[in-house]
Amino acid sequence: MGRSDRDLADPKKMIALEQELAELKEQYGIKEQPKWWMRVGDWLAERQRGPKTVERKKYIRLALSCGWLCGAHRFYAGQKMLGVLYLLFCWTGIAFAMTLIDLMIVLPMQPDENGMIQI
Repeated sequence: MGRSDRDLADPKKMIALEQELAELKEQYGIKEQPKWWMRVGDWLAERQRGPKTVERKKYIRLALSCGWLCGAHRFYAGQKMLGVLYLLFCWTGIAFAMTLIDLMIVLPMQPDENGMIQI
């Protein structure tokens, strides 16, 4: 087997070695389990149900009054995981920055005839 270090320095040879490894794993029936953070990300992506319709004025009021502190506007929009992130990072200033970004996104949005927007 003894592959030299020069073989590993060449990208084409490295790709060929990785393909050979994938073929051997398939041949012997070896399956790699995805990492835990990949599984969590997949689970969160599956739970995403699409955009929510919320009242624009209420969303803006919640973001300005206590969104930077507890993510109330995200909880109102049904985005519980983001709301929890706001709660976790409220003491760092990250939640404040995220709220500013949310406001920059929502303020130019035009509401429909009922004052609703999709978040």
